[in-house]
Amino acid sequence: MWRLNEFNLSHKSHTAVRLAVHLPQQQPIVYQDGQEAQAIERAALRKTTLTSWFELNKNYPSAHSISYSDIPQYYVFDNNHKLEEATTWWTKCYWETASS
Repeated sequence: MWRLNEFNLSHKSHTAVRLAVHLPQQQPIVYQDGQEAQAIERAALRKTTLTSWFELNKNYPSAHSISYSDIPQYYVFDNNHKLEEATTWWTKCYWETASS
């Protein structure tokens, strides 16, 4: 929406993180012909924002009171598909999830 309206995307005070909604074990998988088995193996290890959010709430009772839209103020979903705790307002340091 921001791009469609040509709003400035840099220097914003907030972060928008898309919540990937899917049924249990029904995450979307992208693969090339002939590589279906490898794609399924990778998908089994990959976490989505939804599964990480559930894991965060399961392992950290203090996160129960934080709505999903406020999660980026306290946690960051890194490129390795883990929700990790932010330790200061300017530095995002990471916690390892229980299954890592």
